[in-house]
Amino acid sequence: MTKYTFTYHQEIGHQGQSLVPHFPGGRSGVTIGPGYDMGHRTPQEIYTDLTNAGIDPETAYALIDAADKTGPEAASWVAERGGIFITEQQQRSLFENVLVPEYEQRTIDQIANFVNAHADSVPENVDWENLSGRQKQILFDYVYNTGSLARFPELTTAVLNEDWDSVSLHYERFSDDQPLVYRNEMFYREFLDPAYVHEEEEVENISALPVVEDQLLDQQIDELYSEDEIAENTDDVQTKDSDEWYEHI
Repeated sequence: MTKYTFTYHQEIGHQGQSLVPHFPGGRSGVTIGPGYDMGHRTPQEIYTDLTNAGIDPETAYALIDAADKTGPEAASWVAERGGIFITEQQQRSLFENVLVPEYEQRTIDQIANFVNAHADSVPENVDWENLSGRQKQILFDYVYNTGSLARFPELTTAVLNEDWDSVSLHYERFSDDQPLVYRNEMFYREFLDPAYVHEEEEVENISALPVVEDQLLDQQIDELYSEDEIAENTDDVQTKDSDEWYEHI
């Protein structure tokens, strides 16, 4: 994997839940893989995305019925279905080939809107291609996980200014007024703690890293996650684009 490894590992968890259709809660839809939410997608979009990720047509067809179902309707759909699953390779392909391009474009668009609305507090001529790998990964993760950079103006401003001391004050995410402890801890260790921050953060385009370094990064993330007990971790059941689940400080 070449990009956004932190987000990928956070979204899939370590209990195999992401390999089967599941309901994260709130106003989410039926979700599979690393956060592929079908609640606001058409049947044709779902079928195309899943087959493009290497998922067999029969499985993709079985999932198109989850289109446009959110909340209790999505929960009922999951409860009534069984025997549908995808492989680790398929969910990785779904992330790399479908979700990364989709959310990267959302991130680029939201940065442009944010810069226009906060021109006095961010650098001039902010351009996605000129951001560091560290900046890209953080902003991408917040769009992917929370749906909107506008909910985190202090953090977004600090990241764009590379003011890491300020980022450390505003990075926490919350669910129903309670901190998402595990994700917050992993985020700090990955992007802010000097003992864990990777030297690759200074590379402008993280996708240009050699394959061997990409593999090492994956290995380091896996080792980092294996240090913590996550059997009772509830941070994976998060709802994107839901005001019920996310607040900024």
